[in-house]
Amino acid sequence: MSGEQAAPQALLSDVIDAILRDTKEGSITLGALMASAGERGFGLMMVILGLPMLIPILPPGSSTIVGPIYAISAVQMLRGARSPWLPQRLRNRVLSGTVVRILRERGVPLIRVAERWSRPRGVWFAERLVVRLVGGMLLIMGLILLGPFPLLNTPPAISVMLMGIALLNDDILFLLAGFLMGGISIGILGLSVELIITLFRHFRGFLY
Repeated sequence: MSGEQAAPQALLSDVIDAILRDTKEGSITLGALMASAGERGFGLMMVILGLPMLIPILPPGSSTIVGPIYAISAVQMLRGARSPWLPQRLRNRVLSGTVVRILRERGVPLIRVAERWSRPRGVWFAERLVVRLVGGMLLIMGLILLGPFPLLNTPPAISVMLMGIALLNDDILFLLAGFLMGGISIGILGLSVELIITLFRHFRGFLY
């Protein structure tokens, strides 16, 4: 056995920052991000895809792109896949220069904050079990993003990012926080649906 120590893994924030800075504006594709995510599996991909949904000035319909990616990735995790895969059509999606700049200026600093707090801790269950549990919640968050509720983009994204960081650092605290935020997202969805039904009934009462 060699006495050489393994090189320390680069910080997630440094990896994402390098990807964004080394790409010309308007030319970075989702596939390029996925290529880097492949080295760290689903955790890095979840963090990367969660970042855009935290930015309120993104073009309308962004959730209809990210939502299916969440769902596709969730199915792969539930089936026990070890690395993410996406159809070529989605991999060829290009992020605009504005989005890349905002991710670099706002998203990367946010990840640096998380890195100061996250570390391996808690009782970490079998990797396959954790991945499947996260996959189940990721599927639900993806379905919420696909719904007609534009104001519900941010809570699911926060849930996904927290779970992604947990997978990267074996951090049980971030995993629980991610599931808690996922539960809050589901609760908000339920209240929103109930409110819409109530308003519809009142509106129908005025017509008849």
